Amino acid sequence: MTLPAPFRWPLFAALASALILGGAYVFEYGFGYAPCALCYDQRHIHQAVIGLGLVTGLVFHFVPSTRRLAWAACFLIAAVFAWSAGFASWHAGIEYGWWDGPASCTSGANVSVSANDINALLNGTGAPIVLCDEAAWTLFGISMAGYNALMSAGLAAISIVIGWTRR
Repeated sequence: MTLPAPFRWPLFAALASALILGGAYVFEYGFGYAPCALCYDQRHIHQAVIGLGLVTGLVFHFVPSTRRLAWAACFLIAAVFAWSAGFASWHAGIEYGWWDGPASCTSGANVSVSANDINALLNGTGAPIVLCDEAAWTLFGISMAGYNALMSAGLAAISIVIGWTRR
């Protein structure tokens, strides 16, 4: 398998995160799976990879003298993907009941609901309440957070390999 050059990897990483984020949007808007608060947080991490990858990738493309620092960008991107993998693993663990999640978005939460909130839900104008400890969708027993953890961990590993072998 041929790996991309380190100065090109940030653009590939941005594309990978864009595809992961696009998949999340397809599930939300195409299939009606509303995301929970932790799902939104996971999206922000991929948005950070997209921004970081585009900025560094375009700098390396248009200013070739900066390419000698591409290994550092690979390690920085690896760190963000590792953060994504860890956060998604934590979320998946909450969904599987391995540990407790934040009280604000789990089924055991003490949430105050007003009469206006109830009326909005009954009228169909309110946003659905999505709990962080219930997986909206699974495939082979793995939730979307679990797949995000696996993909992010793989992308972190690829980033490290590219940065390390091509220094």
